[in-house]
Amino acid sequence: MKTRLFSTLSTFVILLSLVSSCAPAATPVPATTVPPTTAPTSAPAPATAVPPTQAPTAPPATSVPPTEAPTAAAGPQGAASDPTTLIVLTPVDTQTLDPAVNYDFSGGYLLRNVYEGLVKAVGSNEAKITPALAESWQVSADGLTYTFKLRSGVKFHDGTPLNADAVKYSFDRLLALKMGAVANFTSIDKIEVVDDATVKFILKAPFTSFLLALTSMWGPVIVSPTAVKAHESKADMGQTWLAENDAGTGPYKVEKWDRNQQLTLVRNPDYWGGWGSKYLEKIIIRFVPETTTMRLMIEKGDADIAVGMSSNEDLDALAKNPAVVVEEFSAMSIREVRLNTTKKPLDDVRVRQALAYSFDYDQAANAIFGGHAVRLDSVTAKGVAGYYKPSFMYTKDLAKAKQLLADAGHPGGGFSLDYIWISGLDADRQIGEMWQADLKTLGIDLKIQEMPLDTWWTAQGNAETAPQMMMGSWGLDYADATSQIWLMYYSGNFPPSGSNYFYYKNPKVDKLLEQARTETDQAKLDQLYQSAVEMIYTDAPEVWALQTNERIVHRAVVMGYQYNLSYYKEGIDFSQMYKR
Repeated sequence: MKTRLFSTLSTFVILLSLVSSCAPAATPVPATTVPPTTAPTSAPAPATAVPPTQAPTAPPATSVPPTEAPTAAAGPQGAASDPTTLIVLTPVDTQTLDPAVNYDFSGGYLLRNVYEGLVKAVGSNEAKITPALAESWQVSADGLTYTFKLRSGVKFHDGTPLNADAVKYSFDRLLALKMGAVANFTSIDKIEVVDDATVKFILKAPFTSFLLALTSMWGPVIVSPTAVKAHESKADMGQTWLAENDAGTGPYKVEKWDRNQQLTLVRNPDYWGGWGSKYLEKIIIRFVPETTTMRLMIEKGDADIAVGMSSNEDLDALAKNPAVVVEEFSAMSIREVRLNTTKKPLDDVRVRQALAYSFDYDQAANAIFGGHAVRLDSVTAKGVAGYYKPSFMYTKDLAKAKQLLADAGHPGGGFSLDYIWISGLDADRQIGEMWQADLKTLGIDLKIQEMPLDTWWTAQGNAETAPQMMMGSWGLDYADATSQIWLMYYSGNFPPSGSNYFYYKNPKVDKLLEQARTETDQAKLDQLYQSAVEMIYTDAPEVWALQTNERIVHRAVVMGYQYNLSYYKEGIDFSQMYKR
């Protein structure tokens, strides 16, 4: 689903920190740093980010000085008054706790703190690959074999030790379930256990972004085989049990999950990474869909952090409160209207193009998001490796939209469309209402409907039950925009094993993406992706609306918060935080 840029985008680089192990047959890949440059005419190498040409800007991550007194009391209440308990507010619950299945932003709180992968990405304005459960690794000269040396002394929450068998089991399980972010790892041919502390991945073909893919919090994390196998039911590979429990190695454990109410995590005292002198014993993530309620709870001190507030008015008011810090980050997350290309009249490319020309991109960015977003000018966010720009842009042009509808056999419109927005994401409702007025002038009746995330998640699993249109949000799974192009527009990645929510299929695009997936020559790679992006953008399987900033709110007593480029506002590392 899902990377970010801090406000200092002009200094954004990706550092590949590749550490050698002792296997003699492999050739270590040297660490590389690519300096910032001006915007390229074609995309850079997939593992190297470049500065954007017009990314949304954000101020430094500092609190805004108060201009008036806060309107609510600042004293903490209840659990929030406990210095060892952190109360986090977020609008939408996650769908499952199973890391091989979870594929939503709200899963970040769990995935970043309960589970760990072989490697991780660090940095607020870079994506630096560093060791996690693997202490070192090597890549063969032909790019087909990745050998990882595991960290010693790591134990799962059930007390069993981490070993190479656990790594193999976790990836075999991910590939067998064919859900979540599995499409990122279909390049794996097989996994071999060399010994307890060494595991080898053999790819079907060279995949230059494989290490970056392993930094994702969706999919490539390691679970305890002992715990999962003990709870298997009817050959489900433990999916029923793991949907509500955990089997990780991370600094926190799942204590309790009350669906659509709260998720409670407790500190793992035996965490291999150890603990400093200040830490949090308990994290309570509460699901609060109303932004105004979030604001009041933060003002009163009933909560410590609010993530995903959609009202700029409430955010601006909190920024004036001396007891509150509002941080803003330029991000690589996007908002897009997803079109089900199998349902009439959206199966006609001219109708889809008409919709793209009917959308008011500037009003959405400035009126609804208050200038905390810019319009998209491609199929992905800019400011990251793998960004390619098409030769034209959809802009609001109702005359052109009207002509395209007439060409498609719909003069004067004369049809209705369902527009789904997810509960708790009020800005998406506002976008629908904005668009509704313009579509009415074209004779299109936009029916705006609210839908809980779990209902949509089930519905989008096949083309027949997926809605005609829904307002979605997307972020890169790892810091390479080509990952989104593959996941969302390749026809082999229909849900539930991929993210082609549009059920879009273009054989020419498929062929280009298949070739690009294994191409190692940069010039040829650029040409393949540039051609694919041009076709996809022309086919308009969605309306590419906005690239949005992220604004995070926390009480001033909360210390140690660090924004991570690769893990979004939800992927908070609680192990580094405390309250003063």
